[in-house]
Amino acid sequence: MRLYEEGGELLLDPEPIGLDAVLRSPKYKLRCRRHVEGQRDGLLVLSMPDNNAGFEVIIDRFGALAEKLGCTLEVSSSLRSRFLALKELADERYRMGNEIKRGDCKYDAKLAEFARVVDAVMVRRLKDRQMRDAFFLASMARAGNFSVPGSGKTATVLGAFAFLAERGLVERLMVVCPKNAFDSWRTEWRLCFGQNRPLACFSTQDAGFVGMGRPDKQRFIRTGIGGVNLILVNYEASPGIADDLQRVAADKTLLVFDEVHRVKRVGGKQAQAALTISSEASYTFALTGTPLPNTYEDLYNFLHILYPHEYDSFFGFEKRELKNATEEKQLQINERIQPFFCRTTKADLGVPTAEPDELVRVDSDVRDDQLVGVLKNHYRKNKLTLMLRLMQMENDPVELLQDLDPADYRWVLEVDEDTGEVDTVDYSDKIVDMINSLGVSKKRMRALRLVEDIVRAGRPVIVWCVFRESMRDLSRDLQRRGIEAREIYGDVDVDDRSQILDDFRAGKFPVLITNPHTLAESVSLHSVCHDAVYYEYSFNLVHLLQSKDRIHRLGLPAGQKTRYYFLWEEYGGDKAWSLDCEIYKRLRMKEETMLRAIDADLIETQPTTEEDLEAIFAGLFDE
Repeated sequence: MRLYEEGGELLLDPEPIGLDAVLRSPKYKLRCRRHVEGQRDGLLVLSMPDNNAGFEVIIDRFGALAEKLGCTLEVSSSLRSRFLALKELADERYRMGNEIKRGDCKYDAKLAEFARVVDAVMVRRLKDRQMRDAFFLASMARAGNFSVPGSGKTATVLGAFAFLAERGLVERLMVVCPKNAFDSWRTEWRLCFGQNRPLACFSTQDAGFVGMGRPDKQRFIRTGIGGVNLILVNYEASPGIADDLQRVAADKTLLVFDEVHRVKRVGGKQAQAALTISSEASYTFALTGTPLPNTYEDLYNFLHILYPHEYDSFFGFEKRELKNATEEKQLQINERIQPFFCRTTKADLGVPTAEPDELVRVDSDVRDDQLVGVLKNHYRKNKLTLMLRLMQMENDPVELLQDLDPADYRWVLEVDEDTGEVDTVDYSDKIVDMINSLGVSKKRMRALRLVEDIVRAGRPVIVWCVFRESMRDLSRDLQRRGIEAREIYGDVDVDDRSQILDDFRAGKFPVLITNPHTLAESVSLHSVCHDAVYYEYSFNLVHLLQSKDRIHRLGLPAGQKTRYYFLWEEYGGDKAWSLDCEIYKRLRMKEETMLRAIDADLIETQPTTEEDLEAIFAGLFDE
């Protein structure tokens, strides 16, 4: 019997035994038939395995079958070489990644040459740790950078690009990212390269491109962007042009997925587009400061984006294994993926430590306590809605008389589809009268005084909210106090966002009001702002970390103070309780878990939404 490859197919020639004898064998039926796709001209067509381990299984099973039938299995040398090469590539990349990360001296000369080339091109020098991360990325060709937000991942990638471009290995950089990251990539390019490599940029948010129909967009991608060196693609735009972007990515392009956690949902449209775009790229980097998976299944897309053809050889974890990973399996997963990502903290780069969080307490009165009791009873079976309604009450009780808008909170849960959590207002006339009688909330009044104090001290401030209505209320009330404030939320288009941010950086107004979904990724405000007020906040640690790092980033001078203020309202009654305080405690617990994992060089998991809500409301319903 002979096993060989022809025309991309794995074939088994059953001679001298003959096909009928093979098919009648009980051993074939029990052990081998599952590997067979069909028959042709007396041959068996087998499923081509994805890795060397699968190949060895086929050899073992058909070898045992041949022995049972009184002959031997001959395996073509070219077929053996093919799968051995896959195994050797996986082993070599695994070894190289580990060696570079631990600073093995065998790479010292290569690192020095890499730094020489990069320094000759970049007008803004990388820090030593960034240079090492850039060297790691360029050497691995396909790898992740999971450094914390604010640690300079963009500049690190540009360093790797500079080297690869100088060596003629790439000609352009394609970045797939949230659209609010476009400005950061353009700005960093100019700061890092200056006139040494003038920027020629195309983005999927360019006015001319946005106005095109789908066929014209596809045609433009194929023919109209040959002369640019930076291509910016927002995740939402990628599904309609994925095939065309794939061809560009495969041709001397460094492909980067920034904030790659945006495409962690297996089977999602944007995730499928990312897999298509990356399928033939020679150089692919996946960036995120917050991998933080609920389960290790969230890593499935990351790893397939980086290694679309080699995943089974390099990793081989099935989705169900990742989703239901035991502690032992989690350690195995971490051990296997560690050589394929780098991770740097702000402490590694010498960023000054932020001041301890300042908790600004607001005490309720009897009427507030009574309304909390009403809401608790009304929504005791729906903890997410209870959380959202309490947050609304703490800004303006009248908002309780409006239906919840999913656009205001869906991003808190990081889901694309409707959550089914929307409720319809259904209060008695007595409760409606109670709501209408409360007036402006104490929490909002305290927030306004806090922001006013910061501004009067000559410091600009960013205010983080959840609800758009809260943003509008704060902005209006500040204007009445003679303090100019501007808002950025999801409906504000990219050009207007950029103008507002430029004006804020230029000191044209002192208060920026926004939410993490819109502005917590890839926007740098640390050059002008060092105070952040958290008026509303959810249990989403990703958003908290990213929002903090808008003003606490690489580039701060030594001794610079960064201040965070968290407002929280406490309700009385028989047992004092605060929604804000419970959410804050939950966030701190999750952050400590993350820091322990970083110290241990692990990818950490985080609780589910249901677990967070149970913890936040634990004991509230005890009678």
